[in-house]
Formats: sequence, C-alpha cells, structure tokens
Amino acid sequence: MNTGKQFFTALEALRGVAAIMIIFRHTEGALGPIQPNISYLAVDLFFLLSGVVLANSYEKRLTMGNISPAGFLLQRIIRLYPLYLLSLPIGLVSYAVQIGLDYPTLAGLLLKGILFIPSSSFGSLFPFNGPSWSLFFELWVGVLFSVLLIRLSLRSLLTISLAAAGAAMYGTLSAGNLDIGFQPAYFIFGFSRVLFSFSLGICLYRLYELRKPNTADNGNIIGLLLCGCLILITNIPATTFFGFPYFDFLICLVVFPAIVWIAMRTTQTGLVELMFRWLGRLSYPIYILHGPIFSLLQTLRQKGYDLPASPAAGMVVVIAIFVVAAIAAVRFDEPIRKKIKMILSQNPASTAPTTGNAGGA
Repeated sequence: MNTGKQFFTALEALRGVAAIMIIFRHTEGALGPIQPNISYLAVDLFFLLSGVVLANSYEKRLTMGNISPAGFLLQRIIRLYPLYLLSLPIGLVSYAVQIGLDYPTLAGLLLKGILFIPSSSFGSLFPFNGPSWSLFFELWVGVLFSVLLIRLSLRSLLTISLAAAGAAMYGTLSAGNLDIGFQPAYFIFGFSRVLFSFSLGICLYRLYELRKPNTADNGNIIGLLLCGCLILITNIPATTFFGFPYFDFLICLVVFPAIVWIAMRTTQTGLVELMFRWLGRLSYPIYILHGPIFSLLQTLRQKGYDLPASPAAGMVVVIAIFVVAAIAAVRFDEPIRKKIKMILSQNPASTAPTTGNAGGA
C-alpha cells in the first residue's frame, strides 16, 4: 500500500486459502464424492477481511475528505469489474448449453449480469457466475461503509455487527446453517450476513489502531499455523452442526476474528512472505473465475459430452484454474486496472491505493 498504511501479509494468505477452500466446495463432483463441509463460512471470512482491509486503506481518506464516497465506489468497481466481466462469456456459454439458444433470455441475463442486477427467477442470483453474489453484497456494504459506517464509533459498529448477526440468525433457523444469501429465497439475509462480518472487521482495525500491539515473534510459523487452522475449520463436516446454526456464528463472531487479530500482529519474510503475497494476489481471480468454469464442465457432462470425470482429471482442472487465474491477474486484470487509474489520474479524488479484495471479496 502506498499511503503509509499497514500491509497485512498474513491476511493475504488467509484470503487465498479461503478462496481455495471455496474452489473445492464448488468442484461439482469433478474430484469425486466430497463430503459437504462448512467451507461456506470462507465467504464470511472474506467479508471480515474486507472490513479490515478497506478500513485500513480508505477510512481516514474518506473521513478527511481526500476521497469521496463516489470516488471510493469507483475504485471498488475498478477493482472488481474487469475479471468479473471476463467471467461472463464463460457463464453465457454454460447457460446457453443448458437452455438452448433462447436469445431474449440470454440477452436479458447478460445485461443483468453486466449491470450486476440480481435475478430471482432462475434459481441463482447471478446465473452466469454463481459465486459473484458475494461481490454484489460487498459493493453494497462498501457504499454503506463510505457514507455511514466510517462515521460511527467503535461501540456503535459493534452494536450493528451483533444486530446484523441476529438478523442473519433468523434466516439460519429455517435454512439450518449460515449458507444463505445466494439463494433468491434467502436474498434478504445476504445484507445482514455481509454487514455483521464487515462491521466486525472495521472494529478489529479500529482496535489495532488504538492499541498498536507489538508484532509477534516467529511470524512465518504463526502465519502458516493460522492457514492450517483455517483449512481444518472449513473442513469440519457440514452435517455435524446442521440444524444448529449457533456453531456457525461462534466461528464467525469469535474464531475468525481471533485468527485475523493474530494474523494482523505478524509479519512474514523470505519465501513465506512471497507465497503469502501470491496467495492474496490470486485469491480474487481464483474466486471469480472458478464458478463458471466448473459450471460449464458440469453442463457439458450432463449434455452427454464424454469428458474425463476422475479425481485425477478434476485435479488437473483445479490446477488449470490456478494457472488461468495467474495469467488473468498478471496479463489482463492488473494492466487494465493500471491503465484505468492512469486515465483517471488527472482527478485526484478518483485515485486511491490498490488493495486486495476479500471476496472476491
């Protein structure tokens, strides 16, 4: 970051690991039968990390008037949209294979996708890219952050976080767990789901700024252990606590904030730092591109195409997604964003530091 703010390398790694856990959740059987787990909570970790990262990068700039809410929203759109738009043609092909060449329907869905308008009649809020539902809510909470949340005290933010958690819990009592918000029937609960974790992330950053805790020793080891803890947590079988959503809230309100707080107190060096930075760099490309790719492959299989379906073939696809994500990040996303920022550089209010996305979070 180029504004004198902290760069939390361990948070980059956590975001990358969370994205990888989501990939394995959405393999559509390509790796064979995988027991459902609670990796859906990785999205809540994205929201939490977004609260920390955006507060770190933008809160003072917004409160001091160095960037307007409109300028902040423009920066978020620049950060999220290039790769999201790149994913839409893949989703378009997948959906066309499913429903046939129904041009009016496909054109309507594509227009909604480009404008980021949720759809309620096709079983998914964003049929061309299912996982992008979280980006919709990240943009919404980003707007709320820029106009309201930055002005609230720490106590008010904590109150909002707990109140939003209570609202989300209402939805989980009928759904069975916190895996809600992406379904049209539970769309309204996506707002409370993102708000409680995002607000909690702002609280963590505020506490960090107030206390300025000492940097922990052995940052490399601690960072690796935290990533290992995240992998273990997200692999807890979903059936273990299904119907008891309070466990999900324990993870999101206590365990994840503790992991993030510890991570914020560490610094990494050498190969571990390099690996962590790359995990963060690839987290968003992996997250936003994997869904349409897996969906297309699954659709082709359902239509009778003889595609390899062994776990080994599935792992090849996962590795290929990593490679595609790296190429897309380095050759497409980053150059485009750099060029857009150069075009906007004549307007200082529109410029801001490049930050990672937690949700794509």
